Amino acid sequence: MTDSADNRRRDVRVLGPFDGTRPGLFDLPLQIYDLSIGGCFVNSVHDAPHQGQVFPIHIELPNGETVVAKGETAYVRPGFGYGVKFSQISDDNRARLHSALEEMLQAEAQRHS
Repeated sequence: MTDSADNRRRDVRVLGPFDGTRPGLFDLPLQIYDLSIGGCFVNSVHDAPHQGQVFPIHIELPNGETVVAKGETAYVRPGFGYGVKFSQISDDNRARLHSALEEMLQAEAQRHS
């Protein structure tokens, strides 16, 4: 896979939505979609960080756990939101995210069988 679009989509994704926050002086609530081990899409009609900006992101998983990572704005779709690539995530947070994604995918498969 050499095409950048293919590289962005190599990870299995779960549609969502998921609640999250972008911590700062004031925590900014986020609505997260298209969650994968490598990143996510943040639904936002405004308040998008500029492309390449790195910021902390907290994602609430359906199992009650919170994943903490540093995200980098991969692209911005004005009026829709922005794509986030996880640029720093601890092994523990990556493992918890991976486990939660697997559980959600298995539950989705069971609903459709």
